[in-house]
Amino acid sequence: MKTGRDKSVIDFVERNFEVHGEFEGVVYHEKRNGEQEKYPYQPVSYYQKTALTIRNEVIRRFAAMVSNPRESDYSSVIKKLNYYTPYILPCGQQKFLGETVFYVRERGDYEFRWQGMPMGFVRTVAGRTQVELSFHAEGEFELEIYFQGELYCSRSFIISSGDLEIAYNAWLSANLEHVLSLPEPQYESLKTYRRGMRSKVNWLQALTGKFHEEVVYDIPDYSYKDQKHQNPWLYHRRKYNHAANPQTQYFNNKIIEIGQNWQTLSQNQRDNWNTQAARNKKQKLTGFNLYTRKNVM
Repeated sequence: MKTGRDKSVIDFVERNFEVHGEFEGVVYHEKRNGEQEKYPYQPVSYYQKTALTIRNEVIRRFAAMVSNPRESDYSSVIKKLNYYTPYILPCGQQKFLGETVFYVRERGDYEFRWQGMPMGFVRTVAGRTQVELSFHAEGEFELEIYFQGELYCSRSFIISSGDLEIAYNAWLSANLEHVLSLPEPQYESLKTYRRGMRSKVNWLQALTGKFHEEVVYDIPDYSYKDQKHQNPWLYHRRKYNHAANPQTQYFNNKIIEIGQNWQTLSQNQRDNWNTQAARNKKQKLTGFNLYTRKNVM
């Protein structure tokens, strides 16, 4: 049950802000038809380590090595890595989301052909359709997807019984330069699901700062398809303890390991890292910074 104070806060926010996302135990959501809806928030673990999340993590680590996510060329880098990096998977069944794996933007009949074979199977696929594929043997396989008689996209799969993260790191290390030299795939980006608050009134267009457990700050570069001039989006969150997060635990343990390994290097080795770091004057790295960046994956 909400206290009087909590209800007054909710009333104030709903009256003065357009809310997207979770706020005070309620999810505010805009449906595709533009209508607003809200429903109780039922938290679930957002992170589960699967074959597909491992691929996503490794790709983003490599993308961050090539370009800063805040730079304009990062979009091209991440598109190429997402499209050209194969899916390295164990044997068994796997479900793939139409809009993220096969770049489906229009519901229709798509034909799936394995390795250029003249026969295939046709299935009606929409953006949120889960396409299930089964892999029964190790090897490398190519899947071509046709739409309206033309090649729409192609997907590569490597089926392996080994460690997936090691396999992705090895493949990207060996093929990164080649992938970045390939043409940028042409597909329409997914609509951004905005999360935050936008003021409905002029006197609350730039509310930012921290108070107790609340954090609110503006998002000047929030992107979405319509380029109309609108009030700025505000991001709201509460302080969160990340200690139990698997990614946080991995990062903390890795940093300790890197620091210990650095201490075992000879002076000549450290000088070599410092020399390499000094060549990139723009980033102003130390040898230890560069060593950490190369080994944090």
